[in-house]
Amino acid sequence: MVWEPFALAVVMGLLVSAAIYFIVMWPQVEPPDDLPAEAAEAVADAPASSRDAGGAADGDRG
Repeated sequence: MVWEPFALAVVMGLLVSAAIYFIVMWPQVEPPDDLPAEAAEAVADAPASSRDAGGAADGDRG
């Protein structure tokens, strides 16, 4: 078939692109290791809505 090399090229291109994306972006997604224990616990204990809104609770949004 004529289309098989093109399909293989597309699949390999997607795999290489995904690998490059994760190699470049993964260190930026992980939390820093130098956080104090209290700050890490505060972030873990905070409700998801206050973390997503930048500290504002659901009722505080304008």
